[in-house]
Amino acid sequence: MYLKHVVGTAAILAIAMAAPVSAHEEISPPRLIWFFLSEGVKQGLGMRPAWEAWSKVPKDVPAAAQGAGDCEVLRRDDSISVMRPMEIVRPGKYCLDRDYEFACSPSAHDCAGRMIDIRASNVDLDFRGHTLRMSGTRRYRGVWGTGQKIRVHNGRIEGAGAGVTLMDRGSSPGNAYPDMPVDTDDVFSDTGFVVENMQFSGVLSAIEIAGSGNLVRDNRIDAMLDATTAGGPPFALLSYGPFARIVRNTFHLRELTPGWSGHAMYLRSADGTQVGDNTVSVDGACAGTVGIGLSRSRDIVLHRNQLDTEKMTDLDWRSSLDSAAMNGVKSGAQRAGAGQGCPEVAGKPANS
Repeated sequence: MYLKHVVGTAAILAIAMAAPVSAHEEISPPRLIWFFLSEGVKQGLGMRPAWEAWSKVPKDVPAAAQGAGDCEVLRRDDSISVMRPMEIVRPGKYCLDRDYEFACSPSAHDCAGRMIDIRASNVDLDFRGHTLRMSGTRRYRGVWGTGQKIRVHNGRIEGAGAGVTLMDRGSSPGNAYPDMPVDTDDVFSDTGFVVENMQFSGVLSAIEIAGSGNLVRDNRIDAMLDATTAGGPPFALLSYGPFARIVRNTFHLRELTPGWSGHAMYLRSADGTQVGDNTVSVDGACAGTVGIGLSRSRDIVLHRNQLDTEKMTDLDWRSSLDSAAMNGVKSGAQRAGAGQGCPEVAGKPANS
């Protein structure tokens, strides 16, 4: 009891000494009591001036590490000569605080892998404006993930064979490549993937995504449609599964291998998918380029896409467009239609 009184008296004296009054100002008993009580409440609730809390954050700490609980920073050990992926194996928010680069040596026999490996659901991966850069190989992926509710956003991927690949167990985007036979028994879970505000530069394919209810929006994609390196018909974006939304993306296609067809967007088993406000341009010859390719996909909604490709759409016999959303444009005209700015087909009627 005596010790408690001593501690309490010391605390009161410390507060009184810190009272913001001048040497000539008298403190009345009521005011003194009010001051003790108010300071005690502040101390008990842990109240501090805002400047005090921020002043304790070192200036050289990366922004990603400043917010307690904001995100877990992914880091790679640069002292290891072998490139190992940065792994995510549990739900949560993750981010980058620097750029990462992988350069494959010309003498290397096998340069295949991925820079970030996600094996969990409910993951938010924020690049925070940073870049994954690959060179010397086309067998490397930027981000590879399996699970549900994975979001990848706000960054750049350069030089990858595939920029972002997301799937759930049992449904791989590789089953939907244009040269693969259609799987009539495919089943898709509610994956709800999101890829947004990403920039892809010099990639073979930017996004490969499988599942139901996925969202791809506000991305800038520069894709090289090199069929020889890709080992099959090339594409910039592949969406495998129903009810996706692909909106407000900008595609720039280049270097399509002569004699091949190359797609900006290729959709398979994509019933009910909405594709709107996307822009596709082609650098150089656009013969063989396709804006939107559909395989076994019904009731696809197209809305205000600007497609400067040889064909706006290419539908197989199992696919259809949502006539109510086509503003009177028939699917047959879309299938055979010329692009809106392709010089090889100048003079042909363009669909809108």
